[in-house]
Formats: sequence, C-alpha cells, structure tokens
Amino acid sequence: MDMPRSMNRVLGPVLCVLLIACGGGNDAPIVTGDPVPGGTGIVAVDGDFQVFNPVTNTALITTEVMNFMLFTPLIQFDENLEPIPALAESWDLEETGVTFHLRDDVYWHDGQPVTAEDVAFTFEMAKHPDAASLLESAFLNMVESAEVIDPHTIRFDFVAPHSQPMQAFWWPPLPKHLLEGVQPAELAQLPYNRAPVGNGPFRFASWEAGTQLVVEANDEYPDGLGGRPYLDRIVFRVVPEATTRLTEILTGATDVNYAVLPDEAQQVEGQQGVELISYPGRQFVYLGWNNERPPFDDARVRQAMMLGIDRQAIIDALMFGYAEIATGMIPPWSPVAPDVEPAPYDPEAARALLQEAGYSPGPNGIMMKDGQPLRFTLLTSEDRLRQDIAIVLQQQLRQIGAQVEVRSSEFQTLLQQHRAREYDAVLSAWILDTFRVDPNPLFSCEEARTPESSNRAGYCNPEADELAATGLQTIDDEEAKQVWTQFTEVLNQDQPISILFWQEQPAAVSERLQGVEMDVRGKLLTAPEWWIPAAQQ
Repeated sequence: MDMPRSMNRVLGPVLCVLLIACGGGNDAPIVTGDPVPGGTGIVAVDGDFQVFNPVTNTALITTEVMNFMLFTPLIQFDENLEPIPALAESWDLEETGVTFHLRDDVYWHDGQPVTAEDVAFTFEMAKHPDAASLLESAFLNMVESAEVIDPHTIRFDFVAPHSQPMQAFWWPPLPKHLLEGVQPAELAQLPYNRAPVGNGPFRFASWEAGTQLVVEANDEYPDGLGGRPYLDRIVFRVVPEATTRLTEILTGATDVNYAVLPDEAQQVEGQQGVELISYPGRQFVYLGWNNERPPFDDARVRQAMMLGIDRQAIIDALMFGYAEIATGMIPPWSPVAPDVEPAPYDPEAARALLQEAGYSPGPNGIMMKDGQPLRFTLLTSEDRLRQDIAIVLQQQLRQIGAQVEVRSSEFQTLLQQHRAREYDAVLSAWILDTFRVDPNPLFSCEEARTPESSNRAGYCNPEADELAATGLQTIDDEEAKQVWTQFTEVLNQDQPISILFWQEQPAAVSERLQGVEMDVRGKLLTAPEWWIPAAQQ
C-alpha cells in the first residue's frame, strides 16, 4: 500500500509497546484508580478518511478505524503477532485450509446477528475481479474458496499450503442483509461507505468530509470482547497542517496527534501534560528506479546509486533517529527477517560501478557515457520531510557524479506518474498491509507485465520469482528465513528499488487520556480501552 507519510521503531525481535513518558518529568501528575466511563477523546488526523468498506478501502487510518473501532475482524493479533480470537472465538487450522467458529453474541449495529453468511458474502465480494479489492490482493490471494457450514461456522480452503496462513484473515465482514444484491463494481460508490453499519465496539455517528468523524460507544458490545468502550465518543478532527496539530496537542485542544514529525518530537519532549510515544512501523521509505528506462535499465547503475547514499546521515539529520536502516523489504520485526547486512555507504565503490557500466568523469565531475551526462529527475511529493530527504539525496549522489533534478508534486499526481511508469526515479514509501511476507506485488514478473500494477519498477527476475514462491510455501519459520535471505540477496544485487530505511512514528498523547498504546499493529490498537479521569471529563 502506498502511503504519503511515516511510522516507527523496533527494539529487539519481540514487538514491544514503547511508552516513553517524556512530558512533565517528575512534576507530571500520576493518574491512579480504575478506568471510569464517560468523556470524549479528540484525535487529530493528517488527512480525511476514505471509505468505510473493508473490501474497497485502501487507506491505512480508515482500516484502523474499521479494524479496532467500527467493526470486529475475524481475528486480531497479540503483541507477538500471534493470532487471537475476535469474531472467531476459535479455529481449526490445517495445511489445506482453516475452519472458523464464530461467536454467537456479536450483532450489527442495526440489531441483526452477525453470521457466517456475512463472512462468506464479504469474501466473495473481495475475490470478484470487478471489486478491484486490496483485501483480495494483499490478504486473500492464497485463499481459494469459502464454505458456510452452519450460521456460526465457515471453512476456507487454501490454494496451497503456505506460510503465515492466519495473516489472511485480519479483516471484518460486511452486513450481507444490507448489501446483498449490490454488484462488486458498485461497492466503492455505495452510500453505505460514508455511513457504515458496523459490528464493533463503536458505532458510526457522523462524518463531515474534510472536517471530522465522530464515533460513539456501542453499549451492546459483548463482554467477551471487552464490552462497552470507556469513552462515550471519539472525535477525529482533520488537521492537515503539521504545525497546527503540534500546537493543538501542546495546548490541550486535542488528546492524540499520531502524525508527529521527527523534528517535532523534540518539541514534545519535556512538555508538561503531554506524553511522547514511539512504536514500530510497517512502512519503508525507498528510491524507486524505472528499470525499463536508461540509465536504470542497468543494474550496475542502480547498485551505484545505493552505494552513494549515506542513509545513516539522513536518519540522524532529518529523521532525528526515528528510523532504522533497511536490509530489504522484510521488516526487522518479522519472524522470517533475513540475516543480511545492509548495503554500506561506499562512494568509491559506487564510482567504480559506474565506470564498469561505461561512464567516465566529465570536466564538471558529472559522469558521462556516449557524450551524455548521468542526469535524471527524482520525483517526490509535497510532503516537507520527503522534500528535505530528496535534497540531501541530490547532494549525496552529486558526489558520485550523478546530476539529479528534484521535482515535487501533489501525492495523487505523483502516484499516477509512478503507476504509469512515467518517471526516472521516485522517492516514496510502502506500507505492508499485513504481517505476512509477500514480495510479489512489488517484484514479480507477472506484476511487471501488468499495467498500473504495484511493480512500478518494471522489475522481472525469474530467480527472484522462484525464491519468492518457495518462501511463501515454506511453513517452518527457520527454513523460510533461509529462503528469504537468498531472496533479499538477489534483490540487493539487482536493486530494482533501493529501500532506504524503515520509518518510525513518534506520537503525542495528552496526559488526561489514559490507556493509549501503539505498536506495529496500529495507532488505534487500544481505542476501546481509552479513558479519561472523571475530574477531567
């Protein structure tokens, strides 16, 4: 999934929720006592929501509102990324498929019971080509069919035995009784998407596009799933300007700002009444090369670019430490993370590779080949941090003889050019939709042959395809880790894209809002457990 912005830090192989109480030091009041109901939490978001439909949505924050608040997914995940019950209270997992046993006490917000028919209906909608569903491509590509056994039992059959099979079921169903008869191609335009009837701990209340979303506590949510949330309501206010979001969290106008920029984190630290949180992320920042267009149709040039980038300098100067150098597209917190050293910063080796590719230094230090300078355009979004990174990249690559023109544009315009492969190089980011490793969308030959696909580099290497297929079918984590190590080494040699770092996200939380935890699973992970002391409501 493409994202215009960032996320966060990993310490050790086990995912830890990092709650760093930086606001107020020893003078910060300590909240004691049990959680109490009541009150309204205010969350500042940096952009509007998309569609509250799990089949057609592609926006991260909208997914989080659905998965943790408005809907109840089949499963959730614990802090070690192990599946835990949610709508499904238990399951029987085999190599060929999985059978889910659903709770019988979960109801849609209009009072109708949630059944296996809803789950099967959602699956069939997502699998239909006309729906063009991210749910199908990112989650269900290894799931072949669904069969309703009884009102609270459903069986899914897999295409083939594969690794991390439970990762495919982190999604909530849609209400069949409200949407039955809708054509898959119509799903994205339904009025339902802007006023959803869910089955989660919060109910949809209102949505004023570009301004705010309001959700309210569901009094009837099952005790076995946590019961009624503590807060009466949560208001998401759309605040695109970073400085405004920062001001509002520091002055108490909002309770949560989860999109704190790295340079703003220092301003949050030490402020009384505000807590700074840092948590792991699923997003990496990368340089995408158009493998179908000179000079990046030569892997040696792509390798040289990577060797010419001082990633640690960028992390120190612009990310303020809120990033980790990447070894590849498999995150460091994954149980199958490969044993691979990251590419070094080595300008001398970069220049040697360029000379091997036929370039020689020109009079002004720019590398030349066949009378043409090594010159290209680097596209980036209007995001301030991305623009700053692009300027540093421009300066660093100048040192190895590359002349880089930086051109920024609105994110959707950038994305359109990127998808159409109408670019030389692009600075962008990619967020993993699930915790399951699946490199095919970004790197497979099949996707390279598909117009407008996620493989926007146009990269195709049958060896990489074969390793990816093996890795996806290897059930044992240690064996899979060895396969993914080989896969990562092939990609690092080819450099179809240069993955710079896993980005981290500092977030700010007001002292009055309790129970807030964030980690790689999401920002709204504990939203039903947020609470405000009675004296501060």
